[in-house]
Amino acid sequence: MEISAMKMYDVPGSDAFQRFLDKEKAARDIFWNQPLHVPGPLQVPAYAEATLRSLTRNDADLDERVRIRGERHTALLARLDGDDAPAVHAVIDESVLRRSAAGSDATRRQIEHLIELSQRPAVHIGIMPLDRGPHRGLIGPFVVADEMVFFEGAAGDQLVEDVAASYRDLGRSLMAEAATDEDARTLMGKLIGR
Repeated sequence: MEISAMKMYDVPGSDAFQRFLDKEKAARDIFWNQPLHVPGPLQVPAYAEATLRSLTRNDADLDERVRIRGERHTALLARLDGDDAPAVHAVIDESVLRRSAAGSDATRRQIEHLIELSQRPAVHIGIMPLDRGPHRGLIGPFVVADEMVFFEGAAGDQLVEDVAASYRDLGRSLMAEAATDEDARTLMGKLIGR
């Protein structure tokens, strides 16, 4: 049985995802843990399309998913350029940046974009190096937006509010383990031959 993308990744009809989108647009503090792919709102359009296309087959909603992801990206960039930018933290597993599309133009542009984003004062990107071995971020992807935690996956989307403090603490711990700032930029730069 093939797992359908109908329940995962920027699903237009998901009530939990729609509620999360509303929260994401206004959140003051956003933390992404992403051991599978670059967090959606940090994705450049070519990478978003390549990622969504590889995750789904015969998806009639692919164009809609790509559009939604692009809108999230544009909205986040606009907020980061504003006077009241949210604090953004993301831990991305190094394997994400090395996955099969590595070396492609879309992946190169994505990594360059992450390097540029990481130079903004409100953005903190951590790359969890492969040589650190297994880490607690491998429990799965999650997003903490203020006091709400969002889980997205094949079993459906879920919003939970009573565990935000625990996941925020986990996020701090993961950032402390990850390569950050210049170390993260150096690691990402090496991946694209800089």
